[in-house]
Amino acid sequence: MPVIIAFPLAFIAFTWIERLEQAYASLLKEVRELGRQASTDPLTGLLNRRSFEKQFDSAMQHRSGGKFIIADVDYLKAINDQHGHVIGDDAILACATAMSQVLGDECLIARIGGDEFCAFLPLGAARSLQQMSVAINEAADRDFKLRSRLDDVTVSISVGMAPCPPGSSFREIMARTDSDLYRKKIRRPER
Repeated sequence: MPVIIAFPLAFIAFTWIERLEQAYASLLKEVRELGRQASTDPLTGLLNRRSFEKQFDSAMQHRSGGKFIIADVDYLKAINDQHGHVIGDDAILACATAMSQVLGDECLIARIGGDEFCAFLPLGAARSLQQMSVAINEAADRDFKLRSRLDDVTVSISVGMAPCPPGSSFREIMARTDSDLYRKKIRRPER
C-alpha cells in the first residue's frame, strides 16, 4: 500500500519541482533581458550613456589608456525636417552600425544623446582619426542609403578625438574631446 501512495506523491512532487525550475529559468531570462535593456540604447542597441560611463570609469582604473572619440551626425535636423523622423532614425542607425563596424568589438561605443555617440579605444585599437573618420563616414553613408532608399541624401558624422590617459574621468575627457569636435564642426559648410 505505501508504494501505491508514494508513487503518485513522488510524481506530483517531481512535476511541481519541474515547474519551479522552468519558472526560475524564465525569470533568469527576464532578468538578463531587463539588464540588457537598462544598459543599452533602445534604438541602436549600443551602450547608453550611464552604462558607458560606468564601463569607461572601470577601464580607466584598470587599463593603460587609449583614445576617446565623440561623434555626432551632421545635419540631422535638416534630414528630419525634409524627410521625417523615421529617415532621421535611419541616419542614426546607419551611424551606429558604421561606428561598430569600423571601431570593432574591442572598443566601448555608446549613443549618449539624440545624434551624439562616444567611444573608447584601448591603446591597441587606436588608429589615426583621419582613417577612422573616413571609414566611418563611408560606411554610414552606404548603410543609410540602403536603409532609407534615398540615393540623393548623404549622411556624414563629425568626429573628435583626444588621448585618454589612465585615470581620466568621463567628464574631463568628454569636455576635452567635445572641444575638438566643435572645432571641426565650425569648419563644415552649412547645408
